[in-house]
Amino acid sequence: MKKSNLNLTLLLLLSFSLLFTSCKEHVNTEKIEVKETAQVEFKTDSISDKTDKMKVMLHATSLPLYMNIILNNKEALHINETQYQELEEFSKSKSPEAVKIANEIKNLEAELYRASLDNGKKEFILSNFEKTLELRANLTNMKLDCRAKVLEILDENQWKELVILYQENKPFNDKKEMTVLIKHVNPLPNYMQLVKDVDIKLDATQEEKLSKWSNENHPRMMELAAKVNTLEKNVYELSILKESKENILKKVIEIAEVKKLIVTIKTDCRDHLIHNILTEDQWKILSSK
Repeated sequence: MKKSNLNLTLLLLLSFSLLFTSCKEHVNTEKIEVKETAQVEFKTDSISDKTDKMKVMLHATSLPLYMNIILNNKEALHINETQYQELEEFSKSKSPEAVKIANEIKNLEAELYRASLDNGKKEFILSNFEKTLELRANLTNMKLDCRAKVLEILDENQWKELVILYQENKPFNDKKEMTVLIKHVNPLPNYMQLVKDVDIKLDATQEEKLSKWSNENHPRMMELAAKVNTLEKNVYELSILKESKENILKKVIEIAEVKKLIVTIKTDCRDHLIHNILTEDQWKILSSK
């Protein structure tokens, strides 16, 4: 790796480590005993199906995945045999690791979802969520190195043709539906929605407490989710515009900051439900869904 790329990687990972400090708990009084959650063992499942592979990759990064379009559109992009062989060789050497990272993110987020329902401690959840952000940082570096390789091999006209073809076939997935967006930016259960969907027989006092929490926190949550969507769209567009790696990494750090805040609020919501609103039996019903 070139020294400049190494410095960027170290800067990014250092920034992440500074971002993720433990947050002061909003609620101190426990009403329901919280279980310890065992250290997660992460699986790396293979992704053989191309559609599933692409879906997992697009969840893990908002950066354009140029190589897939290039290798499947050799004639349309007027790529000669020498260019194609060089691009294919680069893809074969890098793609397996990128897919592995994306799959690790998917598995880790699934474990976090379950850990939240199992009353995993806030510190445990935030620490393991940080790992997904670090993985995304590594994947971002890989994808930007891939873009650099593409720009090195293609001429200017081929790049312009690639951008047009990519935007036609893989436009940015602008998530207008809020439930879809919340699920994308937050790997934890959406507890307020769960309370609405599951019949746990809330009394009037509980309904009032839920309404108060929602009024105080829902607007902020929607604002943060929309900000992630906007920033991810920025990353997509900046990559196409050949913005510098350093400036794109700054956007990725900003996305990480917002996502960490979202997960913090979601965990505080769960703890507020457990300690201040629901009975133990109500929580058991809710967390079993």
